[in-house]
Amino acid sequence: MEFLAADMWIKLGLAIACGAAIGIERELHDKPAGLRTNMLICVGSTLITMVSIHVALTYAERQINIADPGRIAAQIVSGIGFLGAGTIIQARGSVHGLTTAATMWVLAGIGLGIGSGAYAPALAGTAILLVTLSVLGWLEGHITPPRHFVYFHLVADRRPGLIDEINALAERARVSLGDFGMKRKDDGVQIDFALTLPASKRDELIDGILDLDGVRDVRVNE
Repeated sequence: MEFLAADMWIKLGLAIACGAAIGIERELHDKPAGLRTNMLICVGSTLITMVSIHVALTYAERQINIADPGRIAAQIVSGIGFLGAGTIIQARGSVHGLTTAATMWVLAGIGLGIGSGAYAPALAGTAILLVTLSVLGWLEGHITPPRHFVYFHLVADRRPGLIDEINALAERARVSLGDFGMKRKDDGVQIDFALTLPASKRDELIDGILDLDGVRDVRVNE
């Protein structure tokens, strides 16, 4: 593989362009894996694929029977899976980062395509990924309202049936209580729980809790 080989620089340049296109879209939406990360993933997978093919061709020329061009490149799939797992965050029952991890996985596939000379599938994959992240992301936000993680802190009188009434309100809002906790106070109880729900349901739930008998104070953190 010559340093001045035009094919090598075309592949690396295309990898930079595809990674940058996805990275800019991610930066505009303030995602953790931005411009540099996506460029490095695409360039890295392209480079590894090129090296994998080069090693196989080199051994084939020497008539050594281990010339498998996909041997090294195959490790990209498992490697990017490990990297993507690091972007997935689970906090109090809410999972974030799945789209970022999937983007990295697809981008590695684009790099594999570029490195192996399959330019058309790589460019098509980049276009599909951009449409999925931008256009479909916008459409998804309008079809389903964004959901927020909300932490509730209640102070109420100690009375039977209060927990059942809170559960009934949550079921009416089609959400389930998470991280539920209750402490006795000198003159009542302190109840803490977490929910993931749209803003409209949040306000509706707050109003419902305030209307319950014995509830003195409701505090909400997001």
